[in-house]
Amino acid sequence: MQVGVDETLDPTDKENSFVTAWDRQHYFDVGYDAMRIVVQSLLCAGREVPQRILDFPCGSGRVTRHFRSMFPEAQIGGCDLYPSHVNFCASQFATMPLLSKENLNQLDVGTWDLIFCGSLLTHLPKHLFWPTIRFISRSLSPDGVAIVTLEGRHVMHIQDHKWKLIEDDRFNIARRQYQDEGFGFVDYTTDLRAALFNAQDSYGVALTSPGWLMNGLAQMDNIRVLSFTERDWDDHQDVVVFGKPAVNA
Repeated sequence: MQVGVDETLDPTDKENSFVTAWDRQHYFDVGYDAMRIVVQSLLCAGREVPQRILDFPCGSGRVTRHFRSMFPEAQIGGCDLYPSHVNFCASQFATMPLLSKENLNQLDVGTWDLIFCGSLLTHLPKHLFWPTIRFISRSLSPDGVAIVTLEGRHVMHIQDHKWKLIEDDRFNIARRQYQDEGFGFVDYTTDLRAALFNAQDSYGVALTSPGWLMNGLAQMDNIRVLSFTERDWDDHQDVVVFGKPAVNA
């Protein structure tokens, strides 16, 4: 367990209400688990301690606070679509404030040694998936490493036997697409998006098969795939690690 993690919570964070003590502890446990993945990924890739780290999206610091504790000397960018998240992380965790855009083709945040993209592509429709991957890849430094989390085939088991990511009738829309194409998506209800995610035109549950993902990454010669592990983050989300130099460099 890390020492010195700032546990200050954003009072305006709508996504994390912490109804029970377990909810609050789980929030911090997921951040600790992200650091496990970060350390493993850096060691496996033979990288030095990162000097510039981008948390994208940063939210209200679920992972950012752990980056600040583990890498106190690093420059950390907190990038998010919501100004309240960006401002909270900047004031509480001394991050560089970076306001995102839904059209990532229009966003330039410089380059970073480590980019952590947790729980974003788990929610985006297909037309935003590869622009997000391309944004991350072009934002890497010459030896940069990106860690990206996804909902994969284990999610069907979770939906059927453990807990509900969304109502079954909506989830089954994404499930059928996943089975037919390797990628499935269904929006959250209009009310839920209005209450929690009102900066996005489309936001919901996205399912990504390993084969569909790897086929797409294999078209990108400017990066190399470093690892892929199913249900690695929080025993739930798949994790793909890719980085530079390019595969043929």
